Amino acid sequence: MRRVGLWLLRGLVGLLRILPLPAALALGRGIGSLMRLFSKKRYRVALKNLRIAYGDALTEAERERIARESFRQFGMFAVETIKFAFLSQEEVERRVRVTHPEALQEVLKAGRGALLISGHFGGFEVAGRWLTGRGFELYALAREARDPGTTALMTRMRERCRIKVITLRQSLKAVFGALKRNAFVAIICDQNASDVFVPFFGHPTGTVDGPARLARRTNSPLVFFVTRREAGSRYVIEYRGTFWPEPTEDEQADVIRIMTEVNRQLEEMIREKPEQWLWFHDRWKSSPVGRDDADRADLPASETQQPCP
Repeated sequence: MRRVGLWLLRGLVGLLRILPLPAALALGRGIGSLMRLFSKKRYRVALKNLRIAYGDALTEAERERIARESFRQFGMFAVETIKFAFLSQEEVERRVRVTHPEALQEVLKAGRGALLISGHFGGFEVAGRWLTGRGFELYALAREARDPGTTALMTRMRERCRIKVITLRQSLKAVFGALKRNAFVAIICDQNASDVFVPFFGHPTGTVDGPARLARRTNSPLVFFVTRREAGSRYVIEYRGTFWPEPTEDEQADVIRIMTEVNRQLEEMIREKPEQWLWFHDRWKSSPVGRDDADRADLPASETQQPCP
């Protein structure tokens, strides 16, 4: 099945090369809707996460709407990751608007590089394509897919965008070397982990601690950004601020402080456009609130039945 999936993915690459971006994104929305229909478990996870995050602040209908749209948005992410690898710089500039681009130059004046921090939100891969097109050196710290062929294909797409990929299995020497050369290192750090438990949507949440430990060791700043999809197949890359690690002698306290700020920034991004986040990832799996919710055997009937598309 993985081999079949890889061949389908290769066929999709060929199709996306010739489709205009609006048509490609429409195809992506369709793919996302099909994913939801064939992945009832993930749909239930999305609804569970929305209940954890918002409690009673959202109605059942609002949770369902956001969950459905989250799948469609992920489908668009999948196709734009490929499509932007084949777009001209002229079209990229026409479709992407960046707030405070001068801040990126300013942060590099310290000569320590920077960690670009964001989440699985909107068109986050588009930001990488824009950055390298403007001449910035960019590395992406990426998790390998289960299928090696898929990993290789997605690495080629990123390399077409002149993004240098460092997988999590590789030595961190490559990351330290990139920062020493005053390059950007992009890290998407909004997924479940058990490294450290810090607030996220009002709950102690299992979170990776890698960005904090990297920042603390190198004294490199964390630059927060979000890439939102807008109407008309356009994008806004919004600079959200720079956070300097300021390490102390208490390493664990530093890690908690830095990752608390990371989660605060991510939560603010998500609350502004919740439908553009990856709600069907089991974000609270290792957290007490997630385990408690998962142990409940009875969910509302409307949230266990597959809704009409």
